[in-house]
Amino acid sequence: MNILLINGHEYWETSPGRLNNSLVEFASLFFNNTGSVVETTVVEHDYDLEKEVQKILWADIILIFSPVYWMGITAKLKSYFDHVYAHSQGRFYNGDGRKQGGQYGSGGLLVDTKYMLITTWNAPSEAFGDDKQFLFEGKTVDDVFLNFHAMQKFTGMKKMTSFSLHDVKQKPNIDHFIESFENHLNISF
Repeated sequence: MNILLINGHEYWETSPGRLNNSLVEFASLFFNNTGSVVETTVVEHDYDLEKEVQKILWADIILIFSPVYWMGITAKLKSYFDHVYAHSQGRFYNGDGRKQGGQYGSGGLLVDTKYMLITTWNAPSEAFGDDKQFLFEGKTVDDVFLNFHAMQKFTGMKKMTSFSLHDVKQKPNIDHFIESFENHLNISF
């Protein structure tokens, strides 16, 4: 398999990136040990748009890592997708699908590519999927990330089961977080 790891971490004083960097590093080792070929993009570093388009076209599976800042992916990760996807027209998608007689959003060309969203939250896991919770009102993590998943679906990619870590500031335990991530990868692959 060709695996692309996209590290969407964006440095803030309160979020220096140790956890997301550790998750990306672990994923790289995990997939290298399976005989997969692994490429990595770090959105905080300079990148070439055409090379990123080629990496996505090359990938069978893309793992996208992001801390959650203000209920979404980082600004640099969103900018990455905005620019790379705009640069890819005709290769990731062929219009919006309506010219081909389909519904809006059905023009994606990456139908053989899968993706997985990996997020790290300060929010506790109890804040999700419970109608009595104040902020998310019963919504799941994937519900909160509807726009992110729609962006990937627009390109034709297929969603794999997302993975989220919670309470990463209140209860930091990287070893436990890595173990949970490993279990998720073992189940998913």
